[in-house]
Amino acid sequence: MLLTDFEFINNSDEAFKRKVSLQIKRLRRQNQVTQEKFYADTNINIARLESGKIDIRIETLRKICYYFDVSLSGFFRGIY
Repeated sequence: MLLTDFEFINNSDEAFKRKVSLQIKRLRRQNQVTQEKFYADTNINIARLESGKIDIRIETLRKICYYFDVSLSGFFRGIY
């Protein structure tokens, strides 16, 4: 079955959000930081981002990368 352009974009968006959320979770676990500690340090609810159900703002992603000492390009390199 062929997807319409809109269906394809929606499916691609969902897959991309999932990859981003998994990368955030991987960074947090790799650095042995709990969701509670991350929230206390940054005031960012990382649990909502790790669920992959919400869109992430670039500014929020930049703060996450800064916290874990990874560049934005390094973050996305880990996805692809």
